[in-house]
Amino acid sequence: MTTCERSSTTTYPQPNAAEALHQVKDLALRDPVFAEALQTSETPQAAADLASQHGIEVSPAALWRRRGTLEPGGQPTWRG
Repeated sequence: MTTCERSSTTTYPQPNAAEALHQVKDLALRDPVFAEALQTSETPQAAADLASQHGIEVSPAALWRRRGTLEPGGQPTWRG
């Protein structure tokens, strides 16, 4: 039987998805240019890249799961 050795000395911070999504929503409310770019992003990956450019680390999957809550009125951001 083969086992994998993992280094316990290397740790990577895990972003809190709820906090990151809150930051995305707050930024969209404060910055109309960001809000427009978020609304016109074609994919969750593009939106995650946009958020990253503004210092917010959020996964495309987290954005997809909350796509109906990112925009005012609860409209989906991307077609499902």
